[in-house]
Amino acid sequence: MLKFRSQLQIKWDDHPAIMVVGVVDGTSEAIFQTLMSLGPSRSEWDFCFYKGSVVEHLDGHTDIVLKQLYSDWLPWGMKRRDLLLRRYWRREDDGTYVILYHLVVHKKCSPQKSYVCASLKSNVCLKFMHKKRSF
Repeated sequence: MLKFRSQLQIKWDDHPAIMVVGVVDGTSEAIFQTLMSLGPSRSEWDFCFYKGSVVEHLDGHTDIVLKQLYSDWLPWGMKRRDLLLRRYWRREDDGTYVILYHLVVHKKCSPQKSYVCASLKSNVCLKFMHKKRSF
């Protein structure tokens, strides 16, 4: 059973919005796979990522993932954070990948004592741009 966290009275207005725009050299498929990874290689580019796992596959484009974050980047004394997310992705006809995340509650993943559930609204849009090569 899934329950969306927004139904649990989280006040989104209390949280700042952050937008990141970057250019990465690589195919959209390779970048998409990197962003979807929950293994140890993710910590090479995601400084707050400790570990993650897929809790349940819902269909070919949707799953429930648990991400646990390091506390090193939080103010001293704050407990570590985790995120239980419904992750949905799709590939558009033009090669653009869209990844959407939404906080959920799931029967297979109860809250952990040493973690506090973080609040998050997130999406990722990867636009593949063909480079013109000059010879």
